Amino acid sequence: MSLEISLPLGKKNSVKNLVFTILTKEYPLKLIELTNFIRKRYGKAVTFQAVRKAVLELLEEKVILKENTSFLINKSWIHEAKQTIDELYNTIYEEKEKPKNADSVGNEVSIFTFHSLSSAMKFWENLIDNWFKHFKKGDYNINCYQSLHVWESLLYPETEKKIMTQMHSKGIKSYILSTGKNPLDKSALNFYKKLGSIIGINPSSTLFDKEYLVGTYGELVVQTRYPIEIINALDKFYKKTKNLENLDINELSDILNKKVEIKLSVIKNLNMAKQINHSIISQID
Repeated sequence: MSLEISLPLGKKNSVKNLVFTILTKEYPLKLIELTNFIRKRYGKAVTFQAVRKAVLELLEEKVILKENTSFLINKSWIHEAKQTIDELYNTIYEEKEKPKNADSVGNEVSIFTFHSLSSAMKFWENLIDNWFKHFKKGDYNINCYQSLHVWESLLYPETEKKIMTQMHSKGIKSYILSTGKNPLDKSALNFYKKLGSIIGINPSSTLFDKEYLVGTYGELVVQTRYPIEIINALDKFYKKTKNLENLDINELSDILNKKVEIKLSVIKNLNMAKQINHSIISQID
């Protein structure tokens, strides 16, 4: 059985879809050859002008390329399409689970499974945005964050600036603690210091401190653990990157987008948030 591939371009037997399907199997082909393929193989009464119109639209959309007087699928488009589908798959199939020991916490606990650190952090940012939307005067206004390497400002500086500006405009006090002490860690923390956050470095080589990533937003506690391969990759990256001038954003992005399972727990518990805040702030003061 031969594999038939269709684009989401309307009906399966549209001229545009047929041109694409043919070029996935046989290429390069001229306009007249494509026209004959459609007429003979698919028994569709199609004009040369209709095929030419479909080809021109696919060219404009960069789905196909022209090679002399013939046409073939654009490999760059295939690569970009695969990335888009992979991201969509990860988004659609992110799992939300209830842990067996949820009742022991005392309040609602949700666990979300992601397939890269980057996708988990995007969801994390959505949680922060939601907190901002519902934050009102008189609410508990402490935000604390602890991580091995505070890399977010290196990869998403504009997003982080927006988040921190929103926090301080609402009177929220922000504390950020890094357990890494490389020059790049200090540069990343200075970014937040300039935005009004209280920062600190408390070096630790214990596996727990390397794994542990936590943030509190009022009564909300968001936490996860880095997989060991991510810890090792980040440690290696931070040790060799001595300053911002040597920062390789592409390499850092590859680490954060590496396909690994990340479980993010989200807990609504004000007492727990206060305990975590006390622990983090005591290491900064």
